[in-house]
Amino acid sequence: MRYWPILLLGLLQLPTPAQGGAWLREKGTGFTSTTVNVTRNYDISESTFMEYGVRDDLTLGAEVGFLASSIGLQSGFGSVFLRRPLGRRDRPNVWSAELGFGAAWVGDAVYPNVKAGLSWGRGYTLGQKHGWVTIDSSLAWDIYLQEHLAKVDGTIGINFGDRFSGMLQIYYASTSAAGATSVAPSIVMRPLKSRPDIRFQIGAETLINDTSNPALKLSLWREF
Repeated sequence: MRYWPILLLGLLQLPTPAQGGAWLREKGTGFTSTTVNVTRNYDISESTFMEYGVRDDLTLGAEVGFLASSIGLQSGFGSVFLRRPLGRRDRPNVWSAELGFGAAWVGDAVYPNVKAGLSWGRGYTLGQKHGWVTIDSSLAWDIYLQEHLAKVDGTIGINFGDRFSGMLQIYYASTSAAGATSVAPSIVMRPLKSRPDIRFQIGAETLINDTSNPALKLSLWREF
């Protein structure tokens, strides 16, 4: 079964987790996010992302996502991973590597895979405001079918103040049979002054070459 083009289109409609990128979690701290996307055609997707700093130089994480399309097709993925730093972390350019394993599914068919990733991040200053840029790349390799899913996600963000931030994200994914790119602008806010560990993201997402089915993105982030 050549399921990868179908899975590619499904995964591009799944909400992309708010990952830490190249930066690792400090020891004993963690992060969770739950994100929901609803498209104009009523494709509904959900993802949950978690990561925890086991050591200052080792972060463990997991993610799972589901998609129920408007035509009745169900697909998704789940994985666990570890992230380690590459080089010194006190430099402007921060690098890290990930290694994980998981499975993707379409309908009743399940396909285990292994995954490797490389991330780069850098902070910047614009006037008196601070921001960040990240590029996260990954390659998932199907164990049985020997197919691949390559992804590159780029993010540029800026903090407008203590409670509001803006982000622009571009996602690219490809298999041996197809490729697609989507863009996702969003606003991130801290709704409660008394709970700075909780943030709420609202935004939109659409394929660049087909804007007929845009999605509304809602996400809840929590640090602990």
